[in-house]
Amino acid sequence: MNTNETDWPFEHLHLQWKGLDSQSYDLSVPNAVSSIPTHALWIIQRGTAQVMIGGQRFLLRENHCVLLPPGSRVEFAVEQGQTMYVHALTFVASMLNGAADSQEDVLSSFENRPTAVTPLSPLLTMLDSLKEYKETRNGLEKFRRGILLQEVLYTFLARVSSGQPANSREAVEQTILYMKEHYHRKLNVNDLSAMAEVGPRQYSHIFKQMTGASPIDYLYRLRIEQAKKLLKASDRNMLTIANQVGFRDEFYFSRRFKQQVGVPPTHYMKKHQPRVIGLLYTSHLLALGLTPVGAPDYHLLQNEYVYPYLSSMKSFQWDPCDMDEIRQMEPDIILGYEHMTPGEYEQFSRIAEVVRVTWQSQDVYQQLGSVSSVIDKHQQGRDWLENHEEKVMQTKERLRALIGDRETCAAFVIDKDGFRVAGDRNMGHVLYHALNWKPHPLVQRIIAGYNGSNVFSDALAFDEICLYDADRIFVMVNDRDPGAEAAFRKLLHTQSWQSLKAVRSGSAHIVSFDRWWMYSPLAVEGQLKDIEAFIGVR
Repeated sequence: MNTNETDWPFEHLHLQWKGLDSQSYDLSVPNAVSSIPTHALWIIQRGTAQVMIGGQRFLLRENHCVLLPPGSRVEFAVEQGQTMYVHALTFVASMLNGAADSQEDVLSSFENRPTAVTPLSPLLTMLDSLKEYKETRNGLEKFRRGILLQEVLYTFLARVSSGQPANSREAVEQTILYMKEHYHRKLNVNDLSAMAEVGPRQYSHIFKQMTGASPIDYLYRLRIEQAKKLLKASDRNMLTIANQVGFRDEFYFSRRFKQQVGVPPTHYMKKHQPRVIGLLYTSHLLALGLTPVGAPDYHLLQNEYVYPYLSSMKSFQWDPCDMDEIRQMEPDIILGYEHMTPGEYEQFSRIAEVVRVTWQSQDVYQQLGSVSSVIDKHQQGRDWLENHEEKVMQTKERLRALIGDRETCAAFVIDKDGFRVAGDRNMGHVLYHALNWKPHPLVQRIIAGYNGSNVFSDALAFDEICLYDADRIFVMVNDRDPGAEAAFRKLLHTQSWQSLKAVRSGSAHIVSFDRWWMYSPLAVEGQLKDIEAFIGVR
């Protein structure tokens, strides 16, 4: 349909302001915007999403605008780790001077037509101006707001009326990015060219110029590359992997794989050990017999348990995370965690497959089981746990013979300006969870109040340490706090410290930061040995 703006009676169109909102949609969970009561112009500032609008499927991406008719329902396809940022300008449209019969024709041809508006910055500047008058009650300012509303809508309508993308190569490039993120979906040239708003033949021609391959060959290439990562990093069967990367038939998948790689997928899987980065799970991987290709710098510094493996691992800066260093390590799989932000997940996913392993609600043993499942080290995980349980049993028996089983216990971290009390994770795990030491009653409150992030209590004043008067205490000086050592030396001479029964009985143990600050399988094993040495087990 010809939508040249000169063909329509826009001079009779009246717009009534309703609102302007900026919204973010977490695409990791199903979202729907239903029953929009008025017209809404959506301006996409950031993000890419596949959506259903009025029963039709569209791709919305950065710099896109779309006019939604009253009563619209927008449904987003679920995309892990993705977020879309939208400005929604709502208004009521009506016709003046008896031209009501033309109302539908004026805007209906422009509705549900996602269109790139580039550059987007002039439109965003107009939206910023509109926000200044968003809540105004002043008549003159309302008049100005109405003019800005018309300018925004005019910019969009004029862009739609031009009928062609501002830059066809840029539009094709956007579909290439879409293919990289959605290779597992059913895609064809007609759908992709429609997303780019160019004809299929022109689309295929531009695509081959840019990539050296046809769209479908390029899609297969993406799928096979992803399949290679999955084959290295999991024990899933061929059909599952084929389905996961977009093939319905495992035999056709195997044939395409051999054409591209040179060997069948089964042979490829047997030859390749996965290249893994653990983020929070470096020591878990080492306990399972797999040395990660890289690890956060804070996992390798002041962590005695990884020293034997330093020559085999590269470190990368963690805070802030250096994505370029990680990319150069060429991992096949990155072990993430459940509290990753959508932005973090998206960044890591551009480098390798990301598998989230629950950290906050799993103890170290459960974490090890989850990691072993991801990297197909089930038996190694079971063997480690059985061996560890035997060591724990032996240590408990030796301790019971020496000190009985009625002692209460507390564990502290010493900082420059106070101390924190450990719950039953991190340095408290081996004490309360593994060895079942009785926590001091105030420590038990901290354990009971664990919410996923409060591993330690809030900072407490040093003169409150006498309240945690347990039979046995374990103290770790925070080596990452420059003033902590001096503060601890001062604490040793206070009445609050010297009044502790554990201090008076020689049952206060100073533990090594390098051996006690990490929460990992290797750490809890090492801490068992330390406790035996402290108590005098032979």
